[in-house]
Amino acid sequence: MHRCTERLSVLLVAMATAWGCTAEPGPEVQAVEPPSVIAFASCLKTRYPAPTFDHLLAAQPDVLVMMGDNVYVDIPEVPTRAEQFRPYYDELEAQPYWPRVRDEVPLVLATYDDHDFGKNDAGVEWELKETGRAELIRFFPDSAALIPADRDGVYHATTLGPEGQRVQFIVLDTRWFRDQPERSEVPRSQRRGGPYLPMADTSRTLLGEAQWAWLEEQLRQPADVRVIVSSIQVVAREHGWECWGNFPHELERLYGLIGETRAEGVVFLSGDRHLAELSRDTDPATPYPMWDATSSGMNQPERAVNEPNRYRVGEVRRMSHFALLRIDWADQPALTFEWLDDRGAVFASQSIVLSELGFAGR
Repeated sequence: MHRCTERLSVLLVAMATAWGCTAEPGPEVQAVEPPSVIAFASCLKTRYPAPTFDHLLAAQPDVLVMMGDNVYVDIPEVPTRAEQFRPYYDELEAQPYWPRVRDEVPLVLATYDDHDFGKNDAGVEWELKETGRAELIRFFPDSAALIPADRDGVYHATTLGPEGQRVQFIVLDTRWFRDQPERSEVPRSQRRGGPYLPMADTSRTLLGEAQWAWLEEQLRQPADVRVIVSSIQVVAREHGWECWGNFPHELERLYGLIGETRAEGVVFLSGDRHLAELSRDTDPATPYPMWDATSSGMNQPERAVNEPNRYRVGEVRRMSHFALLRIDWADQPALTFEWLDDRGAVFASQSIVLSELGFAGR
């Protein structure tokens, strides 16, 4: 299938799924094949070259997920204004790789993190969040087609592939409704990690009730693989920076909801941290092993990483990279995560048999 025709086919089926419709392929729209290559990345400095995109496009992904900090709007020492958003997206549009992304990748899904939301570590209180939402919707038309006009925030979902090979993409908004996390009183010079602590106040929310209700609906939909996209890390939680672990009651609720809905095949994709890392949670509260693949930093210098993560599998690296999720739909379906550097070389990988992501034996 020609990639442009494939893009139209994927988008039409995705829109139909999102809006609760069915789509019959016409003469120019062929049935969507199950996704087998999913690229995911975050934290893109648009003022610098990004050779990672050449290698990402060479992988011919069926879907690209931009997980946040897709541009860096916030400017230190200067209050962010609504008119400051557009030039950063214009800068991304002007990069030589972005027209190729639009032309060659069948489906591009996106959410924001704090910097493209407009302010470092911003949440529900941010006065320009409407602008952050509007600019993401304007720039990423595939996601825009899946977000109702009257929805607060940018969370959205779609499912691709035939029965038995369905891949559901659940793209969360961890900014719009998010209350302020608990801050440590320990001076920065005396801390090993970031400024945040796990909170005891269970009234504070990360997703907000409307998004929680929507997420439950999505988890009850039929799917074989469920890719849940969170702009912040879900599993890693000891570093003191932004993560689900700052809202332990919300993380418990997330795991509980997966268990309650009997939603199998869940994996998490996350960004934000400027590192490549894989985490796996097998604590008793998990419905089954929870894997969180972090890909963050498409064009950044390599630096050492020294922070705790008892859930880490393999090494953690801080360098220019992107990641792929490959799905092998053979007799024993399996998922393989790969992290690739700016030369296109794989520097980390992990395979998971899909049957392990379920309730058998529990």
